[in-house]
Amino acid sequence: MLHSRPSSYTVRFIDLPLSRLHIIESGKGKPLIMLPATISELENWKTLTQFMAQWFHVYFFELPGHGESSAFQERFSSQKVAELVEQLVDALGYENFNLMGFSFGGILAMQTFKRLSHRIDRIIMIAPCVDHHAILYSAFRLSLLYNFNRFLSLPRIQGHFNELLHNKHTVHLVVKLLQKVGRLERTIPLEEKFSRTPESTVAVLNAQVSEILTAEFDVAPVKYNTPCYFAMSINDPLLRFETTLDILQKHFANINIVRLAYPFHQAPRPFTYDEFNRDFYETVDAFMHVKI
Repeated sequence: MLHSRPSSYTVRFIDLPLSRLHIIESGKGKPLIMLPATISELENWKTLTQFMAQWFHVYFFELPGHGESSAFQERFSSQKVAELVEQLVDALGYENFNLMGFSFGGILAMQTFKRLSHRIDRIIMIAPCVDHHAILYSAFRLSLLYNFNRFLSLPRIQGHFNELLHNKHTVHLVVKLLQKVGRLERTIPLEEKFSRTPESTVAVLNAQVSEILTAEFDVAPVKYNTPCYFAMSINDPLLRFETTLDILQKHFANINIVRLAYPFHQAPRPFTYDEFNRDFYETVDAFMHVKI
């Protein structure tokens, strides 16, 4: 039933073998683990957490090395995040759970699903990056980004890059360069985010970009019957809608497709609770009535 007012939420830490996670949770019912995009902070995901809490007991966490979640001791990887999700649901006492990913969270969700498909009841994908072939760049730009990101992985270069990001006189130029090379959306307040980004996060972002530019998942001999909710804008400026859908259809036999018309990949500001209800309530509610 549609709730006109959002449910309450709590923020806490959970200590796991791989990371101390900073978590926001809301709602009651079956668990939903929400996997974020890059540079995600709890505050930006509060309303989505509360929106999904109309159906689930929702858990959203800042990725290791982001916000207040501690970084992995080893290099960041989506495989490590999948292992972390397993540790989280085990610590929470859940055998089965639901999974959701947005943007880079699509890679994390796919990696987690491949590891724990037998425990996942439903999977929700919002504008997911699931394969580098869906990235809306030319081969030349992809090669340029790949080599630029490899260059930034060198410890000495990464150190200088950190200094530029945390210098109020140079961060603007760095953001302009990244927007030019990566065609990043200019509505996202990158200067504000980067200026308060810890040094450990830059190394994490470097690893994440590497995965985005090379992501590709093996297709199982038989499609999964796990219900999949797929919502994405046909006007997404970073990912090809039809390519993304085609890839998901190779993995999942039961997909609910929601075609949106937003002119952006990531909204310039977080949606309000009312906006989520207006644009997504009916399709998510219908998805919840699909038999498992």
